[in-house]
Amino acid sequence: MLTLELLDTGMCVVPAPLVMRGSAWRQMDCHALVGLIRHPRHGLILFDTGYAPRILTATEPWPYRLYRYATPLHLRPELALVNQLAARGITPAEVGHVIISHLHADHLAGLADFPAATMVIAAQALQAGLTLNGVAALQRGYIPALLPRQRVGKALTVPLGHLRGPALPHLGPTHDLFGDGSIRLLALPGHAYGQMGALLQTTDGPVLLAADGAWTSRAIREGRPPARLINLIVDDPRALRATLNKLRAFAKARPDVRIVPCHCPEVFASLGG
Repeated sequence: MLTLELLDTGMCVVPAPLVMRGSAWRQMDCHALVGLIRHPRHGLILFDTGYAPRILTATEPWPYRLYRYATPLHLRPELALVNQLAARGITPAEVGHVIISHLHADHLAGLADFPAATMVIAAQALQAGLTLNGVAALQRGYIPALLPRQRVGKALTVPLGHLRGPALPHLGPTHDLFGDGSIRLLALPGHAYGQMGALLQTTDGPVLLAADGAWTSRAIREGRPPARLINLIVDDPRALRATLNKLRAFAKARPDVRIVPCHCPEVFASLGG
C-alpha cells in the first residue's frame, strides 16, 4: 500500500467558463497540485512537479512570454515542490521516480530540481516535447526550456498505444509501473499528446490521479467539457470529450475510487486551502 500527499505548487487565473461550459463568468484559481507518493519498496515518487520559479525565466523570451498573458501566474518560492519537500526533511536525491503526466509547463516546471530521479513519461509525450518549438510548442502549452534534455535518454517511457495490463472500466488497459499493482498508468488522451493518469492503491483506498483528463470534479460529475475556445490549444478536442465521458462512466462504475483532477478547486479546498 502507498501513501499519498497532495501538494499545491502555485496557481494561474483563468475565466471559469473556459474551464467548464455553462459556468458563471468569474475568475477561477487553477492550483497546480502534485502527488507525493511513498512506496514501501521504491521509496519516494512524484506525480508531476507543478510550478517552479524557473518558469518565469523560461517564459521571458518571445513567443513564450505569451504564456504568462494567457495564464497569469501567482507563484511563491516556498510553494516550489523542492522547497516543500525540504521543509519535510526530504532531499531531491531521495526521490527515485518522477511520473510526468504530460509536458505542459504547470506539470513540468519543477522537474529539473530532481536530477537523480528516473523520469517516467509516455513515449508519445516525450516525442512531442523533443520536436515542438516556438509558436507550435506554445500553442500546445509546451515551454521547451523546462524539459531537461540531458535526461531524456534515461527516461522510462510508457507506450500508451500498446498497453497490456488489466483494463479499468471504460478507461481501458493499464501499465503496471512496478509489477506489484500499486501504480497503474493509463492513457487519458485529448488534453495533451501522450497524457497519462495513475491509479494508486493507497492506505486510504484507491485514488485515480487524473491530471488534466478533466479540470474539475464537477465537470466529471456533470459531463461538462471546457469551452469550445479551448479546442484551439488542446491536442484532440474529440478525444478530450471522450476522456471526460469515460471518467464520468468510470466514476459511476467504481465509486470506491477517489478521482483527483489536478486543478480542481474542490480538491484544493480539501487540503485546507
